[in-house]
Amino acid sequence: MFRSRVHAIFLLTGVIGVLVIWGIPARSQFEEPEVNPMAETEVQTEKVELAPEGDPKAAVTAKEPDVPVDELQLLVKPLSLEELLNEAAAWQLLLKGKVEEISNAEVAVKRQNRSINKQQEVAGSLDEAKKALEESDKALKSAVPGSPQYQEAAKKAEEAKEKLKKAQEGLKEATDAKKELKQDDTLNEALKKAEKTGEQEQAQKTLEEANKEREKIDASSPAYNALTQKIDALDKAIKAVEEAEKNQKGFAPDSPEYKQGTQKIEEANTQLKKAREAITGNTSSSSGSTGAAEKSAEKLDEAAATIENTNIKANGETLTASSPGPGNGQGNVEKKGQQLEKTADNLEENAKNEAELKNKLVVNATNLQSARTAIVDRFNVILEELDRKGGDSKYYRKYIDAIAKAEIDVSDTQGLGVRLISWLKSDEGGLRWAGNLGKFVGIVLASAIVFQILGVIVSKLLKLSNTSKLMRQFIVIIIKRGGIFVGVLLALTALEVSLAPVLAVLGGASFIFAFALQSNLGNFASGLMLMVYKPFDVGDEVELAGVFGTVDSISLASTRLKTLTADLVTIPNNTVWEDKIINYSHDRYRRIQITIRSDYNNNISEVRKTLVEVAKSHPSVLENPEPPVTGEIEFEEYYVQINLWVWTKTAEFWKTKSELFSMIQERFEKEKFSIATPP
Repeated sequence: MFRSRVHAIFLLTGVIGVLVIWGIPARSQFEEPEVNPMAETEVQTEKVELAPEGDPKAAVTAKEPDVPVDELQLLVKPLSLEELLNEAAAWQLLLKGKVEEISNAEVAVKRQNRSINKQQEVAGSLDEAKKALEESDKALKSAVPGSPQYQEAAKKAEEAKEKLKKAQEGLKEATDAKKELKQDDTLNEALKKAEKTGEQEQAQKTLEEANKEREKIDASSPAYNALTQKIDALDKAIKAVEEAEKNQKGFAPDSPEYKQGTQKIEEANTQLKKAREAITGNTSSSSGSTGAAEKSAEKLDEAAATIENTNIKANGETLTASSPGPGNGQGNVEKKGQQLEKTADNLEENAKNEAELKNKLVVNATNLQSARTAIVDRFNVILEELDRKGGDSKYYRKYIDAIAKAEIDVSDTQGLGVRLISWLKSDEGGLRWAGNLGKFVGIVLASAIVFQILGVIVSKLLKLSNTSKLMRQFIVIIIKRGGIFVGVLLALTALEVSLAPVLAVLGGASFIFAFALQSNLGNFASGLMLMVYKPFDVGDEVELAGVFGTVDSISLASTRLKTLTADLVTIPNNTVWEDKIINYSHDRYRRIQITIRSDYNNNISEVRKTLVEVAKSHPSVLENPEPPVTGEIEFEEYYVQINLWVWTKTAEFWKTKSELFSMIQERFEKEKFSIATPP
């Protein structure tokens, strides 16, 4: 039995190992160690992995970056290794260009945030300066030069001057940031794209409103025809912008084709603006239109000039509450306060407009990240085919891993909300993951339903065969729970999770648990052996490890017996399999043994004859198998032992045995037979 258990353990471990190895599409790569020419100087240099050679200009598939993934998989199958290297180089160039656009947009967002924050700080400083100036003027009305009240007023004036100086410095930082943003061509381009995105959104909104307005006009009127022409022109302009942007996607940002595409986009946006203004009748630029950044810079310059021209006397200068002139007189205080308040309001308004532009930048960055995801999906198709044909995609995959990480400024709560909404609306973001999540749930539910039904069918089929209840339950559980486990693994692929690392972790964990839970695995293996060889089943009367009882339940780990005294005894399967197993219920019939110790004064022949007669008179005693009744005699020192053996049905064993004892006692009393009592 020990040998069988050991075989079962090895078999179980082998099955787990085969499943793990089969499930991991791993590829061994061995690299020969490089000899370090600088070994004698103990200088170690890390090997720099160079990009595989490939000509992106010779690529074919990268000319259409929006090609469906399933079509791309078919297109790359006939390509040779050299051609795939060209394709990989071209797709990496596309990915690099998209990452550059994302980086520029994110840098522009950060600079916009700094400018907005500075403007809000300046507005706050101006409000504090106005308040301090008013408090100083109020104190001067009742203060005498040199008095404590006068000193307090001077302190308030000094505080107002410091706040104004702080505002001036903050405004200078905001202005410098704007100038830097304007001078940087790449960041300025990101701003222009964000502004144009706003124009397209407004144009689409204008188109919807114009269509609603046209429904209210008589179709036969000249106004209806005129509005229809304007609507058609706007619709055509919107499609022209979308087409120009689509045509630009297939080229690298530094290529002549990309620059030519940019020029066409600008021309299409100009026509879009004219078509929209033809409907709205408004030619003035809004905060979301082209030139918003320039207008913001102009407002900052105006605010800087206002602050610079605001003069507050302090630091020992003579303060007069009502003196006219450029000092802190009452009229001047009111005028300066109004200037400061107006400047603060203008800065708040400008910061609000810049926040709208920043949000458009965020939307643009999120859309670019979605486009990057689409390129990565197609790039991976190229790399998978490259690996299958003997190429090495390690360099490209490292690049993908490096650029896939996104850092989000959580302190920008407004921008974070815009990002989330844009991501949810994106085809490669929320919509994609919503579909993936739906597939995941669908696969798991379908697996659960299918394998539950399969488990029921298998259970009914096994009942028709000579399969133990334990084995039947085990097989059904494996089918039901194992099916759900397999369904979850398959569903993980819908969430774009690679199964190789998951299976690797499961495989490693299985070996760790195998060493940590050796005794439990021994019980598990013994439970498998009990199921296979089926020495007993639930409901059988058995003797296991010296314990007699009825089998109450069997699991893979242990067997539970219910004794004659109604005690439940749990025995580990390892102990059960290694010890003697006696099954008293293995057959339809069971033999009853009754031992009688007769006194030597009794007539032994008569006693034996009486026992046989009593046994034959019982209706449950069987005539077959032969002999129906056997009574053997053994002579002991103080008594004669007579063994009576009869056969009955297994189900009637205990009832028949109990009744035979009662019948024998009554008959012995009638025949005056005595039972021996040893001294």
